[in-house]
Amino acid sequence: MVVLYVDPDPVVRLQRARMLALSGHTVHSAESAEDAANVAQQLESLDVLVTEGLLGGDFTGFDLRDGVREKFPSLHTVVTSRNELSELGAFIEDSVVLCEPVGDGALAAAVAGQVRPQDQSVSQADVSVVPDEELVAMDAPPMLPPGTVLGNYVIKERLYVEKDSETYLALQQSVKREVALVLLKPELLNDATAVEGFLERSRVKASITHPRIAPLYEAQKLEGWMYYTREMPHGRSLEKLIATCVKFKEKTLADVIAGVSEAMSLAVLRGHHYRMPTARDIFVDEEQQASIVNVIRPQTGKSRDYGSDTGRFLMMLRALCEGQRARHMLETLARQKLDWETLNRRAVNMQEQNRQASLMKRADTKEAHEIVAARSAGKSVSALAWVGLALALIGSIIVFKYRGADSRPVKPLTEEMVAVPAGEFIFQRNGNRTLSKFWIDKYEVTISQYDEFLKALDADPRRAFAWDDPLQPASKKTHKPAKWVEIYAAALSGGVVDAQRVDVNCPVVMVDWWDAAAYAKWKGRRLPTEEEWERAARGTDGRAYPWGNVAMPKAANLGQDYDTTGEKSGKIDSSKRWTPVNKYTTDISPCGAVGMAGNVEEWTATWTDHPDYPDKRVPLVRGGCFAAPSSPELLTARHFYKSPESSSEALGFRTASDQPPSTP
Repeated sequence: MVVLYVDPDPVVRLQRARMLALSGHTVHSAESAEDAANVAQQLESLDVLVTEGLLGGDFTGFDLRDGVREKFPSLHTVVTSRNELSELGAFIEDSVVLCEPVGDGALAAAVAGQVRPQDQSVSQADVSVVPDEELVAMDAPPMLPPGTVLGNYVIKERLYVEKDSETYLALQQSVKREVALVLLKPELLNDATAVEGFLERSRVKASITHPRIAPLYEAQKLEGWMYYTREMPHGRSLEKLIATCVKFKEKTLADVIAGVSEAMSLAVLRGHHYRMPTARDIFVDEEQQASIVNVIRPQTGKSRDYGSDTGRFLMMLRALCEGQRARHMLETLARQKLDWETLNRRAVNMQEQNRQASLMKRADTKEAHEIVAARSAGKSVSALAWVGLALALIGSIIVFKYRGADSRPVKPLTEEMVAVPAGEFIFQRNGNRTLSKFWIDKYEVTISQYDEFLKALDADPRRAFAWDDPLQPASKKTHKPAKWVEIYAAALSGGVVDAQRVDVNCPVVMVDWWDAAAYAKWKGRRLPTEEEWERAARGTDGRAYPWGNVAMPKAANLGQDYDTTGEKSGKIDSSKRWTPVNKYTTDISPCGAVGMAGNVEEWTATWTDHPDYPDKRVPLVRGGCFAAPSSPELLTARHFYKSPESSSEALGFRTASDQPPSTP
């Protein structure tokens, strides 16, 4: 049999690959998901994939399995694991999982197919979504059979049963709408504690108002029954979507996750308890907007495990996944055991990235076709398809490297800072401000400079978190930006990302605020405040542009000519997207800072209330970018991303300091 053995540990990889080879197998090995995808691309046949469960870079052996099976559908997979994988049970499927330590005999038996998936140490059944503790089996017949009329309501069906109540789908006759009717069990009507608890539940439900939580309508005692009614959300429940085999890609799943986690995090922040939502409680409408039934409860002495609850919610979505990338997204989030608020921030960040990806989708230009043709010369269509698959496994964009005459390696720029004198200056439109002298980067931080930061973190893992901002969420484990592997590879080779050439002197993008703050601290600096940023960009006289008050369409890399199709991009300023930070010699401020009008927007150190979400404080973003048109407010506009975890292909940063830079 042909075996591909994948493990980041070189000693383990060598020993086990040798053992399997001595057992008569043809063995290939790799240390990462990326390497394994490239190896599999070259193989004509592959029978067994043996892979460590967690491969680094947020990729798992299950991701690799799903990618390789696109070429080898009958692939048998054995996953070895040094880590707890119970959170990933829904992704195991037909793979065999062996928890370390694994003996040679056990591994050889698993490779030979002598170990069945149901014999493995971690099974899907171990982590399946169990019913919430408040729900009970519907063994007894319903207290209100279908067709029963209760006041203004006609009972249609029973939905579920709880310890003290039953919930029904009912028709409110006066307005012809479906509602959920929650009925207190009649044997509890004489129990004062039970009645008060039921009334308190209705009061708590009525107290919470959120567009993604079904509101309470009314509570009544009628004809010997006590009940309240609440809205049934629009759309179809997850239960029905799963039953009809509906599938969602990662973009839609991110929208669903964002909607549900937003509602649940609001409830938690307000101190409410809740019953764990089931697949019957979560609805998705025709616009892929998610909402939930009102599962809010009065606070009790019991505490919930939010990390477990979010994991259970994410596992519900597993059956809706369309494709490997959607499964990987759920798997990565589930493994981190996030609370509801952090999950919401992650989902909002994914939505922002999806929005940017849609805005800046790859231009289908003649240049792009020529690059594809150059890269694919002599290769079969099936091989190209596999290359696309392998790259999709390790990132989210396709990079075509073109080694032509104009793609020679570029020498990294020498890092410089410029001094900004102390004194008074015009700030915004509200009058003058005064600042002490400070220094600011002449250019936006480049890909080359950020790579030095990442290499320093890798070289000393014990100090890797020493540069993190004190408020950085514990769930953030890396400062490697999304798409970093692809963008950095293209930058080294003079390659192309989305039909735009890129080199090491282009600004680093896809960094969130925590990344920017950590880099600045590692450099012994900080991010500039918004006052410092504006002073460096406008000088003291409050000019509209770094070069003066007259608009100059070709002076900076701006979006006057930006076109999401790529057909018109660059017609004015010769740039489709971000460019090397030193390209525009006219986009220079009075103090000598370059690129503050265009190229990419920049994070600042100033936090303020978000205008659309008053309860959220976010760091401000300043400056223009290649996707935004020029205007007289270019240097005074304040940009609000949804959270410090947000990132974009049009967003970078530069650093500042109270001390002059040291001499190299």
